[in-house]
Amino acid sequence: MTRALSLVAIAAFACGPRPDPAAARTSDAILYLKSNVRDAQLYIDGRFIAPLDAVRGGVVLAPGGHRVELRHEDYFASYLEVTLARAERKRLALDLAAVLP
Repeated sequence: MTRALSLVAIAAFACGPRPDPAAARTSDAILYLKSNVRDAQLYIDGRFIAPLDAVRGGVVLAPGGHRVELRHEDYFASYLEVTLARAERKRLALDLAAVLP
């Protein structure tokens, strides 16, 4: 049972976004993100990827539509819908507004 769950987890990870642009295939798109909150948590298509400062080199994505969201406990979450073409390199800025005490 544990082995089956491990294989499912590996398969799900292999199909999702990859944080390392060096692992990109020629058809993959790369999304570069910039924000005013460097340690915001990056989610793509509802799935946690990594803290934003850990993916400074960009995130490898399959071509198509994606929901890009940044979250941080001291800020309001912010998101964008983005459509990426095959082998596209896109830069986005997504700033967060501070939650008032």
